[in-house]
Amino acid sequence: MRTRFLGFLKLAGICLFLFAVSFLAGTRILCADPTLLHLDFQDGQGGKVHVSHAKLVLVVDNYVDKKYLPIGADGGVDIPLDASWLRANWPGGKNRIKNLERVYIFLKAPGYAAVCSDPIHWMGTESDGTEKNVVITFPRGKTAAISKGDKFSMTVSFRKPVDRSVKVSDGKGHPLPGVLVKSFVYWSKTDKGALNGADFLGVGTSDADGKVPVIDGDFTYALQVTRPEVDGKASGTILVVKKFEDKDQEAPVAVPTDGPTVIDMQKAQ
Repeated sequence: MRTRFLGFLKLAGICLFLFAVSFLAGTRILCADPTLLHLDFQDGQGGKVHVSHAKLVLVVDNYVDKKYLPIGADGGVDIPLDASWLRANWPGGKNRIKNLERVYIFLKAPGYAAVCSDPIHWMGTESDGTEKNVVITFPRGKTAAISKGDKFSMTVSFRKPVDRSVKVSDGKGHPLPGVLVKSFVYWSKTDKGALNGADFLGVGTSDADGKVPVIDGDFTYALQVTRPEVDGKASGTILVVKKFEDKDQEAPVAVPTDGPTVIDMQKAQ
């Protein structure tokens, strides 16, 4: 009887030990540190910049969605980078997150040119591959590689806007006046050149020199140029994808009367 009782105690002790181990392991998983990026903002002289608008732009093939981010009391923005956070906070993407191709962080501040990050491959998506880190890059050399579970602070630099314009010409380099140009922030396009989720910037008509002003910003532009009717050939719209370099004040756009419907002036992401 005593032997049977001792055996029962030993078995109960083993069960309690295994329960404790599994409980602690589960607690460790549930309490895993979130991966967090904190953004602060400054101008070229190191002065504080007050951001008014911060959002994630999420691209899955031809599907584009946007999630606005809260701005903290300190003027900064916190962005959790784990797939679990995005899955819980992106209502439109519960069935899309696995195939999420790229994410952008888009920022605006009054009196400054808008800023957009390079495409981000989010943790836990097929585009991420390793799921161990995420690389965040902003204009003017601001880059961070953040490992899973890390908390990282980064300062994004804003600059004052400058005059930018598009110069429209024909296939022979002659300026084309009276051409309608609509400008957008570019995120994605269909194979036929239709825009998906683009942010409208403005519309203008080219002057005698073929120039149309556009809003300045550190992002990729989509320019919808309405090709005029020439020599009996019907008018049409072409799409130009273009990113200005810092030194560029003018972007030349050639509009052949019988040209393609899509012109990429850079390799589109």
